[in-house]
Amino acid sequence: MNILLIITNIILLIINVINGECAIDFSSDISVGISDSAWSCLSQSNQRVIIQVWSGGDQYNSNISSVIAGAEQGGFQTIDLYAFLCSECDGNYPASSAIQSLVSSLKSDGINFNMLWIDVEQCDGCWGDVNDNGAYVQEAVETAASLGINVGVYSSEGEWPQTVGNLTSVSQYPLWYAHYDDNPSFSDSSFYEFGGWTSPTMKQYVGNTVQCGISVDLDFYGSGGDCSTSSGSGSASGSNSGSASGSASGSASGSASGSASGSASGSASGSGSGSSI
Repeated sequence: MNILLIITNIILLIINVINGECAIDFSSDISVGISDSAWSCLSQSNQRVIIQVWSGGDQYNSNISSVIAGAEQGGFQTIDLYAFLCSECDGNYPASSAIQSLVSSLKSDGINFNMLWIDVEQCDGCWGDVNDNGAYVQEAVETAASLGINVGVYSSEGEWPQTVGNLTSVSQYPLWYAHYDDNPSFSDSSFYEFGGWTSPTMKQYVGNTVQCGISVDLDFYGSGGDCSTSSGSGSASGSNSGSASGSASGSASGSASGSASGSASGSASGSGSGSSI
């Protein structure tokens, strides 16, 4: 009996290690429609999930509390959040006020999470001059950090210069980058060496695929050898050009970035100290 118990524990440990490198992310629209059984199914292949909490002109995801509860009950061990903020979107300027509003809402809802990712990519009518955009993104990241939030940046080698030009002043924060090469590895250094970064924390390697009947993006934050690929999880879309997670849509008055962002804590293990506010 003791031998069987030991074998069972070893198997569970191996499964946890494998899944500990794999993650999924999705937008606020998708997250509200996930059933309990789907959450349980998703957690079998992933330890981490990144959920959109702020969507440009639509601002705070008022359903985030129930979404996180579903993810936790489904077995997810690490929950990150991502926020798409844009300088020309209603209620998003200045960046410091938007971040303070976001953090205040999370605190009011009693939300605990591992990390907040600031999503930096293009969308119609969302941005101004690249230098002003750079100052806006820097203000957003630094405001979150000053409030005690574990914060990182999501972008790609294509979207970053289009949006913020040559900004390098936030490269000390963790990077989650998008490159849709269907390859869960960091072997593609030319796609994450932008904005002053020389090493990433997490990679979004497949966009708009399907797991457990849910539209997701696939991410990894470790060796990634056992993470799903598009051939094993549904029809993927995207390109190998390194563009961010889909073309964002939105306007100064309304919808935010259409791309999901990804996640990862500052460490490759993804354990992190988390943010409790």
